[in-house]
Amino acid sequence: MTRQLIRLRLRDGRLPHDRAVELGFGPGSGQECDGCGTAITARQAMTLRLDTEDWSEIRLHDECFQIWDDERLKAWQPSRESTPVKK
Repeated sequence: MTRQLIRLRLRDGRLPHDRAVELGFGPGSGQECDGCGTAITARQAMTLRLDTEDWSEIRLHDECFQIWDDERLKAWQPSRESTPVKK
């Protein structure tokens, strides 16, 4: 479910594909995760990134960051089906 939500947020522009730079990593402080929408508690790891297009902060649980990173990279790779195979 989290992976699907992050895919949706990548597609509709709520999460950036490649414009974010890392600002920090540490415990959460109750803010909402931009990946899954739930609070990032002090007992959970959080990655803080900056969207360089509009300078907004992006907060993600560590697990959501891993999914976001994986999904954003997949979105920019050509599918094998659309790539001609040379023999």
